[in-house]
Parts: sequence; C-alpha cells; structure tokens
Amino acid sequence: MKRLWRTLEVLAWAAFIAFAAAVLGLRYGLLPQIERYRPEIVARVAATVGQPVKIGRIEAEWLGLRPQINLSDVRIYDAEGREALVLPSVENILSWRSLAHGQLRLHALRIEGLRLAVRRDSAGVFYVAGMKLSPAAGEGGFSDWLLGQEEIEMRNAEIEWRDEQRAAAPLTLSAINLRVKNEGERHSIGFAGRLPEALGTSLELRAELAGRSLAQAAGWSGQVYAELGYTDLAAWRPWFDYPLELHDGQGAVRLWTTVEGGTVRQATADVALAGVSARLGEELPRLELGSISGRLQARLLADGYQLTARKLALAPPGRPALAPVDFQLGWQAESGVISANTLELAPLAHFAEALPLPAEVRRLALELEPRGQLGDVRFEWQGAIAAPAQYRARARFFDLGLKPRETLPGFAKLAGSVEATQASGRLYLQSRGAELELPRVFPQPRLSFDTLNGQLDWQREGGVLNVQVASLNFSNADLSGNAFGSYAYSGEGPGTLDVSAVLNRADARNLAHYLPLGALMGEKPREWLVKGILAGQASEVQLRLQGDLRDFPFTDPARGRFLVTAHVHHGLLHYAEGWPRIEDIEAELAFDRNRLDIVGRSGRVLGASLHNVKVSLADLGSRAQRVQVNGEAQGPTAEFLGFLQSSPLRTSAGRFTEGMSATGDGRLHLKLELPLAELAKSKVAGEYELAANQLVLHRVLPPLEQARGRLAFTESSFAVREARGLIFGGPVSIAGGSRAGGAVEFVARGEAQPAALGALFDHPLKRFLSGSSLYVASVSLRDGLQRVVVDSSLRGVTSALPPPLEKAAADALPLRVEFVPAEGGARDRISISLARLAAAEIHRRREGEEMQVRRAGLSLTPAGPSIRLPERPGILVYGSLAALDADRWRAVLPPGGGTLPSTVEMRLGRFDVYGKRVHNLALRGSSDASGWSAVLDADEIAGQLSYTAEGTGQLVARLLHFSVPRTVADSGGAVAAKPADLPGIDFSAERFNLRGKQLGKVELAAQRDGEDWRIEKLAMANPDATLRANGRWRGGATPASELEFTLEAADVGKFLARVGYPNTVLGGKAELAGSVRWLGEPMTLDYSSLSGDLKLGAEDGQFLEIDPGLGKLISLMNLQALPRRIALDFRDVFSKGFRFDRIDAVSRLERGTLQLSEFRMAGPAAEVAMSGQVDLAHETQDLKLRVVPSLGGTASTAVAIVNPVAGVAAAIAQRVLKNPLGQIFAHEFEVSGGWTDPKVVKLNAAPAPNEAGTP
Repeated sequence: MKRLWRTLEVLAWAAFIAFAAAVLGLRYGLLPQIERYRPEIVARVAATVGQPVKIGRIEAEWLGLRPQINLSDVRIYDAEGREALVLPSVENILSWRSLAHGQLRLHALRIEGLRLAVRRDSAGVFYVAGMKLSPAAGEGGFSDWLLGQEEIEMRNAEIEWRDEQRAAAPLTLSAINLRVKNEGERHSIGFAGRLPEALGTSLELRAELAGRSLAQAAGWSGQVYAELGYTDLAAWRPWFDYPLELHDGQGAVRLWTTVEGGTVRQATADVALAGVSARLGEELPRLELGSISGRLQARLLADGYQLTARKLALAPPGRPALAPVDFQLGWQAESGVISANTLELAPLAHFAEALPLPAEVRRLALELEPRGQLGDVRFEWQGAIAAPAQYRARARFFDLGLKPRETLPGFAKLAGSVEATQASGRLYLQSRGAELELPRVFPQPRLSFDTLNGQLDWQREGGVLNVQVASLNFSNADLSGNAFGSYAYSGEGPGTLDVSAVLNRADARNLAHYLPLGALMGEKPREWLVKGILAGQASEVQLRLQGDLRDFPFTDPARGRFLVTAHVHHGLLHYAEGWPRIEDIEAELAFDRNRLDIVGRSGRVLGASLHNVKVSLADLGSRAQRVQVNGEAQGPTAEFLGFLQSSPLRTSAGRFTEGMSATGDGRLHLKLELPLAELAKSKVAGEYELAANQLVLHRVLPPLEQARGRLAFTESSFAVREARGLIFGGPVSIAGGSRAGGAVEFVARGEAQPAALGALFDHPLKRFLSGSSLYVASVSLRDGLQRVVVDSSLRGVTSALPPPLEKAAADALPLRVEFVPAEGGARDRISISLARLAAAEIHRRREGEEMQVRRAGLSLTPAGPSIRLPERPGILVYGSLAALDADRWRAVLPPGGGTLPSTVEMRLGRFDVYGKRVHNLALRGSSDASGWSAVLDADEIAGQLSYTAEGTGQLVARLLHFSVPRTVADSGGAVAAKPADLPGIDFSAERFNLRGKQLGKVELAAQRDGEDWRIEKLAMANPDATLRANGRWRGGATPASELEFTLEAADVGKFLARVGYPNTVLGGKAELAGSVRWLGEPMTLDYSSLSGDLKLGAEDGQFLEIDPGLGKLISLMNLQALPRRIALDFRDVFSKGFRFDRIDAVSRLERGTLQLSEFRMAGPAAEVAMSGQVDLAHETQDLKLRVVPSLGGTASTAVAIVNPVAGVAAAIAQRVLKNPLGQIFAHEFEVSGGWTDPKVVKLNAAPAPNEAGTP
C-alpha cells in the first residue's frame, strides 16, 4: 500500500510539473506570438462553424488561470460567399477542458453588438447567419457545440427573423441580451429584448432545461418562462400560430411551461388582456371580451386534459368585470368533472354561444337565459356529456332565474340548493322576492313572492317524472299560505296533479294574477271574474285539486276534484258593466268544479244596505254562461236614485232621475240575469218602494213632500205607480212610465199656490198673487231631454198686479207653459201664453252650466199663434195695449228691473209715467250693452231719445215738440226720483208747451255730481223773451233745489200773453234776475221754504185795464183826474191803463215771504213808491204805497212782477201779478188781507221820504 501511495504521489507531481510547463509555455511562448497562428485559428474557427470565416484582428491575453483570445471584425460567409454574420467583438476565454475533449472548449464566449439573420426557407430549413441548422440524424452540429461551451453571453444584439415558409414580413428584435450557462446536460438560459413597436414593448425568456442534444428533442425536460410586457396578440399572427383563432387582444402575458420528454405537459399563464376577440371553434361565433385577467393552467392527462382557472375575471364589452372565479374542468374520453367556487350565469350564458360546448347546451343557454349565481358547483358524469349515462350534480344558487320553456315554468330570484342524479333529486328553497313564470297557465305569467320556502323531491321511474312537495310555504302582498301534494308527468299532456293548499290570507285586488288562462277556464268567466271581483280580503281559503289536468275543472266527479272555498270580508263586486258596485261584502265564496257561488250575508250599494244577496255563475265551461244576481236592499232613497243613474236603467227610465235628490228611506227588490257573451240581452226585474220621502225633482222646483209610491222597472221599462205627495203647497198625484220607442211619459195632477212655486217663479211680483189653482203637468223624456207642458186656468188665484194682469179669484185666465229641448239639451224653447192677453217664446242656449237667453219674443194682445223673434240675439217686445200705467208697475217692480228688451215696437192708447199721461204713443226702440235709443210719436211728444250707460249715464233728447203732460188725477203710483238716480241730461225741444203755453225752444243740460244733480244750462228762446239759468238739485237726507236765472223780455206784453196773461201790459221791456232756493225737487216749488233775491227792471210799457177787483181799488183812490200826460195818449189813465216810463224793484225772499225793500215806478201821471211784504204761500200782503201826483212829481203807481218761465219765476209772477199788486193808488195807502179780497186803507199824506223806496 505504501508503495502505491508513493507511486501516485510521483505521478501527481509529474502531472503538475507538466501542466505548469504547458501553462508557462502557453502564456510566455504561444500567446505573445498568437498572430503567427492566424491561419490555424481561422481554419479552426471555419471548421467549427462550417462556413468561411475572416478575422480582422486577433489578440491574446491571460485572464487569471485561463487564456483569452479576442477577435475583432469577425465575418462569416454563407455557402454562396455572401456575408452572413459580422461580429464586431468576440471574447473567447479558453477552458482547460479542451485538453480533455481534444477540441475547442470555451470557458466563456462573449459577443458584443451581434447583428444576426435567422431564416426559415420554404422547405422549413432554418439558417442562422447563413448556416444551415439541419444536421444529420444524431448530429447536433454547431448547436451542440454551443451547448458544450460553459458560458455564452451576447450583449446589445439584433436578430432579424425571416420566415419564407409563412411569407411573413421580417421581424426584428433589438437590444437583445442573452446569457447561456451550460453544465453538462443542464442548461440555464436568460433572454431579454425589445419588440417592434407594432407588436409590443419587451420580451423576456428564462429557462432551466436538461438535455444532451437539440437533435434529440425527446430527451429534453425542464421549465420555460416567458413574459411579454405589453403586446398586441393579434399582431403576432403573421409569425405565430395560436391554438385558437385570435382576432384581437392587447395586454401583458406571463407564461410558465413544463417540458417532459420534449413535450409541453403543463402550461400556466397569467394574463391581463383587453379587447379580446377570438373564435374557439370553426362553427362558433367570435367570443368578445372587454377584458380578461387571472391565471390559467392546462395539463395533459393520459386520455384527456385538465383546465384550471384561479381568480379569473371576465368583462363583457363595455361592462364591469365579473367577480373572479376559480374553476376546474377535467375531461376524459368517457367521463369528466366540472367544479367552480362561484359562477355568474347571465354573463356565461351570454358567452355560451361562443364557447366550445355541446350544441344542445349552447341552445339551452340562449333559450333559457339563465341568470343568478351558483356556488360550490360540482358536476360529474360518465359517458358522453351531451347524453351522460350517469351523472351527479350539486350546487347552491342565489337569485337564480330561467325563462320558461315549453311546459317548464320560468323563475327568478330563487335561492337554495339542489342535488341531483340521473334518477332522482332534491330541491331546497329558501327564497326572498322570488318569482315564478307560468305563461301557459296565467295571462300575467309572473307571480311574485316575498317568501318561497320548501322542499321538492323527484324520481324518474319507468319514464314517469314524479314530484313530491312535502311542504311549500309562500307569501306576498296578496296572499300567504302553504301547499303540499304531488305531480306526475309521463311526457304526454299537462300531467296529473294532486295538491292541497290552505291560504290564511288573500287579497282579491290582484285576483287576475292568479286566475288561469281563458283557454283553461273559459274566456268569458275569467273576464267576468277579473272585472267583477275588484277587492276584498279572504280568510280560511282552502283549495283541493286532484286529477289529470286535461280534465280540469272535472265536471265529471269520477275524473277528479276541484274545490275552492273562502270567507270574504270587505269585498267589492262589479257584477256587470254599467251597474253600480256592491261594496263592503261579507260573503261565502265557493268554486266547485265549474260553478261559482257567492252568498252574501251583507253589503252595500251606493250606501244602501244589502241583504240575502246571491251571485252565481252556473257553468264556467258553457258557451252561454249567465251571471245571476238576486238581492234586497234597504236604505236612503238618494242612494237608490244614484243606483238608477249608475246603471243601464238610467236609459230605460229615460234619464228621468237625472238631477233628482231625496231624503228618506226605501226598499229595493232586484233580480238580474246577465249573459256574459251578450250583456245587451241582460234581464232585469225590480221594484223600489218609498214611504214619506222628500224628493227634489229638479233644482228649480221645491221638494215633493210626503212622497209615497212604488217604482217598478225592467231592463226595458220603467213605471211609477200610486205615487202621491205634496208640492207647490198642494197635493199631487203622479203616474206614468216608459213608452214604445224609448220615451218616458208622466202626468202630474195637483193644486198649486203661487207663493209655494219656489225657484220656478222666484220673483218679487209673487207677493201680489194669492190663492191656489189646479194644474196638469205632462212630462215627456227622450234621450235624457224633458218636454214639459203645464196647463192651468188660474181660477182661484187673485192678482193684485196693475192692469192688464189684475185678476179676481173667480176669473179664469188660462195659462200654458211649454218647455221643448233641442240638440241634446244644448238648446231649448219655452213658450208661454196667457189667454189673449200676452204670449212669449224664449230660445235659450247652454253656456257652461247655465242656459242663457239668446232670442225671445213677447207679444201683447197677440193677433196670431206665431210669435215674432228678433233676427239677431236679443228680446223683441211688440204689440198694443189700450192703457199702461208705468207708475203703478214701477211701484210693484223691484229696483233695476232686469234686462231691457233689445227691441220694442209698441202702441199704447194711454201711457202714464211719473204722474203724467201721454196719449196715442207709438214707440220703436232698441238697446244693447252700451244703452238704448227710441223714436216716440204721441200727442204730447215726438222725437228721438237715446241713453248711454257709460259712467253715470247720459240721456239725450232731441224733440220736435214736447207738451208737458197733464198730471193724472190718480197718480198715487208715481215714484219720486232722487238726484243720484238721474243720469246726465242733454234735452232740446224745438216747441215746448207748458200747460197750453208755447214757450218756444227749451234746452236743458244737467249732470250727476256725487249726490247732487247739477243743472249746467236751462234756456228758453222765443220771439218775445229769453231765459238763461243754472242751478243744483242737492241730494242727501234733506233734498233742496237752487236756481240762478235771468229773464229778458223784448216785449213784456206779448210775453205775458204767451205765458197766459193777455191784455195786462202793452209793450215794454223788462229784465228779471234772481237767485232762489227751496226744499224739494226742482219740479215742485215749495213756497214755505222759498228764499233768495230778486231784481226787476222795466221801461216803456203800459198797464192795461185790469180785472174788476183792481178797478174798484182805482176808483177808491180817485186818481183818474191826474192832468199830467207825459209820453201817453190822452185817454183816461186809470180806466184804460197806466203808462210807465221806468220800474225798478229789489226784493228778498225768506221762507216764502217776499220783502219789498225798494220799489219805484215813474210814469207821465205819477210816481209811485211801495214797500212791505207779500206772503206767497198764504196769498196775503201787507204793503204801503205813496203816490205823488205829476204836478209836484210823479203820481202814479203800479205793481208788476213778470212771471219767469219753467221754474220759480213763473210761479212768483203768477201770484204777484194778481189783483192786489195790479191796483193803482194815489197818495198813501195801506193794503192788507188776501189777494182776492184785499183791504185798502187811505192814509194821511206824509212828507216824501229822504231815501228812495220809503213811503
């Protein structure tokens, strides 16, 4: 042993020395002289790469214990001599293993700035830098030589890929860094490079592989990692074939693959892609995804594959991403399993048509539109998945929904769990807000439930599906209850059902939702139930349904059973269209096979109480289904009237009850038979009995008191029997009913008092009527329109109205009133005749809720049956009367007596107004909203009048002649006017006659001024005199009149003769002016309150012979012998009249007494002065006169006060110019006493006064 160790030690030292000698020789002998070995080096490199090579420069150095040879500008040429590869810089660090292998081995190969062309020709042969990479079988060639180098590093390289087999454009990868470490059969590879901009950003590869030669692919194994930072997957298609038809997709991908035996056995990919569009099968449409992210893993199994996903999130285009899902799919040839932690069905169903699923699965996904969420899903099968021989499935579900399909119901928002095999299954339901959809059962197929809990089990035996419902609890706003039973389906017909249900609560308002289709229960019965049962609460509802559903509703008891019973509370039944509803029903309801019965204990119709009501529908399946209603009602008559108005009886009654109201009760008996298919052929029989009611037949009529009687009706007739009552203050009986053609006629016979006519004749004139009279009223109704005719002799009625309507009770004055509607009530006509005294016709039109008079004609003393109507809207009054006393009518008519006639054409033999009487008056006038105008022609007046209503009103009179009418002896009816009642007046009469005296032209202008009437102008003009005046008529509590006037007489004698005092004065001129006032109206002079001032001036006139009273006074004064005659003829002065040169007088009126403060008269014979007072009211005087003979001065006296026209002046003159003031005195006299019998006393002469006017 010792010798052996010694020998080994010697050999080791020998080897070391030899190695050291080789190293020293290489470092110091060979490397410095490396350029001498260029041919050998180039040849060796060319032999290694198998291509011609040129090397620009060769440098050698020692790196640690290893030699390094650096080559610059290395160029490799292809077989055709073309430059295939240029290596700017190559660092070769030699490995000492080269000695052991007998060939070049590098410790490291570093290449800088490589520009490499890689090509695949059309035959599939690869070339790298022009070097063919297809060695003979079992030979690796250059690629195996590369795998034999310890380390290969490439920096900042660029590789161009040309694929002539795919005819693709060149693909260039730049900024490439590559590092390969080889340790025998283990190889570590790292690669990073930049992609073309159109493809993405970067590409990174890492691999840990084990293999000997690339020519032996089956011997390779290991892991490969690849990462694309951002890429457009579709842009890679020219150079890369995907396992699917990828059309679009952008994002980042990381990929791990496991290689075993040269085959990829497992691949794991992390993806984050957007806008993905791919086709997963040739017959499938594209799968469109807004985004996809998560981890996908695929493994090859012995006879299938396994696909796993973790946190896989899909997003449909334009919608948020779905919740991440974990699932696993394992698929072998004859079996498989699918599991998932959660699945959202609606999006998956949306994608289903693009997924490589069996065609039947994809079709069902489209038809059923599944929605909701599944959890803990697992499905295992044996056999073909389209029709597995065995399977087992389980899942929990939330908000699960499917559309109905064929006989299968649809549902939504179901929650629970399911377990199933090919032979049986079990379903647990624990749902909130669930919905069932049964389009083949219900017209509104979707039923909603607040809660739906239960358990269903099923088994398949001998081709029959049996379903057991152990318990199903349900509730919603309409009902709540529990059901249990079974269902069997053999594949034919609707199946067999055996179910029982109990409802502890049911609301009928949505009954339509729970009634089967008309095809199952009959269209008309279902329609009647839907429209008829409108509301109600049901309790103790029990349902029993057993039998083959093809035989529903089991009219043959041997084939099955269908029964529903319920207690109904607060029900609302609309049993027939047009009939009032039955409300607040307490009843028992029963559906027994094909029959419906409702037996009501109580209820109400329009407020009336119902008893013993029965509603039945005998045969739901019959084509001639009839609803029968029988019942009694008791309650207010007003509700019965509402019943008539709300039912088809309204038509059969001719709408007689429209507008009627009642107080009191009655009893109704009613029987209806309603064929559902032909409701127009319904049968009705009923009677209403009323007792001691109060009926309002019409809003303008007073109520019918103590009304008793019976109203009988059918579907086509209406009758009033034994109806009596009190109306218009007297008894009445009413009989009648419907007639052929749809009319309804009634006749009322009774006695009426005018005072009790109420709104029918609600006029103040009614107070002048008394008594009572019999009448007959006929009422005919058709289409809701009433034609009414009332006849009465008015015998027994007394009228205290003025003529021509004055009437004694025993007298007959036949009255007829006829009311005829037209145009559906939009218009009507009222005709009135009163014996041969008057007749009227009124045409009205509806405007809003009221009837307005459009045209009316009133004929007085009519000459024929027809009444003239105005051509335009308005009222025409025409005819003639022997006499009409307007004052008496004004006394009985209310103030503001209503609308004036539009047109008047009247002739009145005698017309009394304001106490005056006009004879033979012909009047034509018209009025409108702005006022009226008239043309008058009578003995006393002729001309035109017009009145404008604007403001306070204005009356304009333009008369040809006007004779102030005489006062009527019996004018007690005359009504005094007030200033505030009078309009403004603009009066002008060309010929004004006052009590037979022609005053010439008279004008009057006056206006209302607050409570006063202001007289702006009063004027008279004739050839003898003119009058100008103004004043005021004051209103208020104490009316008073004021007048300022000036009367100028050009010929006093003629003027006095014009006003009624002829032969009193010859010639002369005079002016009388004054301002007077008195209590009362201007037309009536009150002497007791008359006050004011008067001034008279006259000249150049002569008093003529005066009446005998004055003659006696002149003879007593003995003044006939006065010798002085100045400006007079030489006749006897006092027997023929006194001539005066000048008269001046000033006086004051104080409460009817005229105070003469200054009076002087001078004439040729004498000069007279007078003072004192005259009482105008009592016609007395107390005067003193002084006569101065003409020898020493003037010695004559006469008193003359001229009468003013149309007012105060005329009245004063009338009284002053009587005998006492017309006597002639001499010397001094005292005159007292009455005017008709004055006392004249001669006094002693006294010295002439110092002041004028003092005796």
